Amino acid sequence: MEIVAFWLNIVGFSLLFGTFFLTLVSRKTNRHIMFDQYLWYIGLSWMWFLFQFIGFVYLTVLKREARSILTVNTLIRYAFTIMVFHRIPLFLDTIITGAISKDSKKISVIVGCGTLGLLIFLGFLRSVVIGPYVTVLFNALVGSSFLYAFARIRQQQSYRAKRMRSFLVISSVAFLFFSWYAIIFNVFPNLHRPGFDPFVSAVYIIVWCLNDAMIYLREFSSIGIRERNQMDNFHDRYKLSEREQEIVRLLVDGMSYKEIAFQLSLSPRTVETHIYRIFKKCSVSTKLELINKMFPLRNPT
Repeated sequence: MEIVAFWLNIVGFSLLFGTFFLTLVSRKTNRHIMFDQYLWYIGLSWMWFLFQFIGFVYLTVLKREARSILTVNTLIRYAFTIMVFHRIPLFLDTIITGAISKDSKKISVIVGCGTLGLLIFLGFLRSVVIGPYVTVLFNALVGSSFLYAFARIRQQQSYRAKRMRSFLVISSVAFLFFSWYAIIFNVFPNLHRPGFDPFVSAVYIIVWCLNDAMIYLREFSSIGIRERNQMDNFHDRYKLSEREQEIVRLLVDGMSYKEIAFQLSLSPRTVETHIYRIFKKCSVSTKLELINKMFPLRNPT
């Protein structure tokens, strides 16, 4: 079990680094705040799992029990736990609404400070009985948060909703499983083996990353899908109405104002008013500027 867990973690960390890189590349074409928060989540998760893996290797593979090193390793994991919990409300808000609200900022501060306070309290208490149940609580809260976000976007048709639905399902199932997993081994501690924790973590990472890889492969391999996603992100970022979105699509297709008016059964004056509002929202003054802003890597010639 220990050897299998070791190599699965090596594979998982490699895939997670690749997912971070693919997200960074996607962010250059889909300039949406969700990708900024997703990068934070991936990076912090990678560091958390890395230090979990280091502790596992030191105890199980190297068979050493240097308390000072393990204590430092635990404190670093606690620090990344606090940062992950602080980021999750911001990340989920960008998936659900496409932005970061004042409420989610307050919640993220409260969650981060609350996690810090709880970990300090447990550190002073030094209870081997309460600690594992706090782990159960943390995993249950994270899993429930992802499940709540999935329920909120289940019927949405925005790019961020389509893009993140599978991630939310995988993550909610994984963290809720981690919670039940911790309960089982708290009740039956004799069944636990040192390799179980890194093994299940590695399986989660691999499933998560393979899911992302398939999504990115589908997006990068199709110009039509990629440009449609960029357009959806653009509409989402600048809060364009459904009518404004229709007009933008027709503008991008090369239609004139009169042709758009005929296509949508509107007067040319109404179309001009809509386009004025679109330009104002997007901080552009011409159709070319609008297209270049929507498709930053498209060759304007």
